Amino acid sequence: MSVPAIATFNTGSSSLKFSLYRAGDDGLAERLLGGTLTGLGKTLKVVTEPHDQTLQRQLSAALSQVDPVPECLIPELARCLSAAVEGAELVAAGHRIVHGGQTCDGPRLATPQLLDTLDDLSIFALDHQPYNLAGVRSMAKQFPGLPQSLSFDTAFHRTQPREARLYALPRALTASGLQRYGFHGLSYAYISDNLVETFSDLPHRKTIVAHLGNGASLCAMQDGTSIATSMGLTALSGVPMATRCGDLDPGAVLYLIGSQKMTPGEVSDMLHHQSGLLGVSGISSDIRDLLASPAPEAEEALDVYTYRIAREIGSLTAALHGLDAIVFTGGVGENSQEIRRRICARLSWMGTDLDVTLNESGPGIISAQHSKIAVAVVPTNEEEVIAREAFSLVRDAA
Repeated sequence: MSVPAIATFNTGSSSLKFSLYRAGDDGLAERLLGGTLTGLGKTLKVVTEPHDQTLQRQLSAALSQVDPVPECLIPELARCLSAAVEGAELVAAGHRIVHGGQTCDGPRLATPQLLDTLDDLSIFALDHQPYNLAGVRSMAKQFPGLPQSLSFDTAFHRTQPREARLYALPRALTASGLQRYGFHGLSYAYISDNLVETFSDLPHRKTIVAHLGNGASLCAMQDGTSIATSMGLTALSGVPMATRCGDLDPGAVLYLIGSQKMTPGEVSDMLHHQSGLLGVSGISSDIRDLLASPAPEAEEALDVYTYRIAREIGSLTAALHGLDAIVFTGGVGENSQEIRRRICARLSWMGTDLDVTLNESGPGIISAQHSKIAVAVVPTNEEEVIAREAFSLVRDAA
């Protein structure tokens, strides 16, 4: 019996998340399998979800026969996923694309012309966009005729008012596309769709979502719609991240290039890969390492990180004209009770009182009953959003 299936690919510079979903007549059904590849361009490591040692060995053996880069791995991975589920037949592939620019305010079916247009945006997302697009093109070569959908991280934020998107730059530059876009939109879309279920009868019209992982950003949602976010033109801006600096005085960049004689490439590498938690601590980019370290530099990095996140929540509260709820998501937001505690402690003046036991157990509501602001942990699922958008596009095109 044939099982129509949609494969999803979330491709970065060093890792690739994948899933296979069953597509039913009435909509997207359950995830059949999924996992993550790490070590792209180096030594691959495969982890499946749910954990399946047999499947992991099969995938590792098959993928070891091709170059460990997205354009080679993704078509082979698609074949492996189809073979792993009896009767599975690919009807579409869905891809995460980080930057959609001014025109992509929702998912799009991939075309050569659209991919060429998206190439021009790669300069704004060098650690993501080229790898995203390489995967789409490789699938088009190996699976000609298979519909492919593109789901954009920037699309969720296209609802923001113009005043939230503009930089104070000459209008001609704004018209050319130099404006705030925001990222992690697929994660925010998933959280938005689950706000009612998450908070039930608790107020949540004005919600701030903190997506904290290797990359980190925050989004202010009014009735589930993005009205402001911490990131801007690129995923380098906003709060400090694992190795990215976050917001920085542009004069500092001019100083590095002018007085320090650094090349633009050297500055870019430093701001993307040598800054953030790693730069401040000089120890590690991993929150777990810093929390375990007795070094004062580690504590200072954590102080900078939690201070800036708390301050950003204050800024986004102003954009919302108030605050009902906070959601933590992403690898750090979902798994680090200590980071959640430190951030909420900095916001205690707002009434973010955590229940110690609930914060330790999560996910779900972690705030105390008397807390003025409801606080929750919600595991995100970008792959489900990609699959759902792919199903919708393919169904509408049929």
